[in-house]
Amino acid sequence: MSPRSVIRAVQHAIGTHPQSEITVSACCLTGGCPWTLSATADLKAADLAAMAHTGRTGHPTFARTFEDVALVRRLELNEGQAAVPPLPAPR
Repeated sequence: MSPRSVIRAVQHAIGTHPQSEITVSACCLTGGCPWTLSATADLKAADLAAMAHTGRTGHPTFARTFEDVALVRRLELNEGQAAVPPLPAPR
């Protein structure tokens, strides 16, 4: 007898890992402007920093980068598995 594979569709969901946080960094896109914002988890402070830069310089356009740790989970959890795995140790 030859081996057989069984393939079935399994639904998944993706979201921010509940033990992590979203960070944002930004830089001004006005030509030659060196303003940047280092990565921070304080999203409101990041918005205020960009608005303060606009108020001082009139530069209205920024590139923002948001980063998080994503967690993909099966919508039907396997019995006996933790609902949320711990975050891996930093490399």
